Amino acid sequence: MKGAVIRLLLLMVLLAIISRAQVLRADSGTPVMLAAGALLLCGLFAGKVAKGLGLPRLTGYLLVGVAVGPYALGFIPNAGVKGLELVKGLAVSLIALVAGTELRLGLIRRVGARVALLCAAVCGVTFLVCFGATFAIKPFLPFLADMTVPQALAVSALLSTVVVSFSPTVTIAIVQETSARGAFTEFLMALVIIGDLLVMVAFALAAGLTKASFGGGLDVTELLGGVG
Repeated sequence: MKGAVIRLLLLMVLLAIISRAQVLRADSGTPVMLAAGALLLCGLFAGKVAKGLGLPRLTGYLLVGVAVGPYALGFIPNAGVKGLELVKGLAVSLIALVAGTELRLGLIRRVGARVALLCAAVCGVTFLVCFGATFAIKPFLPFLADMTVPQALAVSALLSTVVVSFSPTVTIAIVQETSARGAFTEFLMALVIIGDLLVMVAFALAAGLTKASFGGGLDVTELLGGVG
């Protein structure tokens, strides 16, 4: 762990020097290549440090990403981060495919009813709490303050749906890192995957409702189009 900490610190110092040199030269260089290489190396060492502290590697990835990103230390320029959109899209697609392979028909038959009940309870309670709280503080939120009541209700529903969403990325990363197996892991994966599918449908409905509310009224065609 000590070696990983030293390497991580040296790498961040090197990134700071490179970033400063580019500013002095008024030259952005190749920000995409810099971002990709820096994030991979920093993530590698940060993951080892996190593991040495008894934390998931994902914690190290997130923290070092925040630290070296354009909104903290600024070692990686914003242009470099935006240039990785294709990589992010590919990564999300692969994670979704991996998550889908974990969902077996036999598993759904065994735990489907319990997963559906738990999803309904968790999503329902979380949605109602977030929806009520968001709409209640409408006057204090700049993006809601000037909206009409129907618009504020629609946006509150959309925001609450996002809050409810599960995270297959984090779940899969932790399960794979800990090599977790067993009934609980199977139930957890089914819960996350099925819950995320339900949330995506709910998000499409909320997005269609929000779009319709800003269009001067509710249009059933637009609402159904959001689901498609």
